[in-house]
Amino acid sequence: MTNVLERPQIAASALADVARQQLDALVTYAIHLTGTPEDAVEYITAGLFHARHFPEVALQRDGRAILYRAVTRAARQNQHYPPLRRGVARLFAKRPALISLGANAAEAARINTAKRALLATDFSKRAALLLRDLAHLSYREIGVALECSPEAASRLVAAARREFGSIYRDISI
Repeated sequence: MTNVLERPQIAASALADVARQQLDALVTYAIHLTGTPEDAVEYITAGLFHARHFPEVALQRDGRAILYRAVTRAARQNQHYPPLRRGVARLFAKRPALISLGANAAEAARINTAKRALLATDFSKRAALLLRDLAHLSYREIGVALECSPEAASRLVAAARREFGSIYRDISI
């Protein structure tokens, strides 16, 4: 007789191993994708929650791309964990202050300009650009993460670079 709980424990172990290896990169990606550390943590938690449904074979083959896919989907669909407050309680909730850069004014302005330009780009293009240049994923892995073909992923990255460049030039003037 086989144990019914045997397979989910193995899959959870495979997910935990991949998540442990990629956690720092996922946090960096999610912060750049969303713009705030608070939202990034919530989207990563939501992504890990949904990534547990993938089979172990897929996690071993494309574990890194699957984690990025789950976090991107959580950010795209605005899935927060824990859930956002509802009703009157949300009016009294205060958000903590963002992390200060601690750099000189010119450096902070340059980073602020780049971050504003990145956040002004379209969500799917921003995700493709971050997955390629920040996470160093291949076009096949980007295709898995964004649920498209590798050819569409390469076109999306090229379009994202063009859009980011034009927005950055407009903002920095």
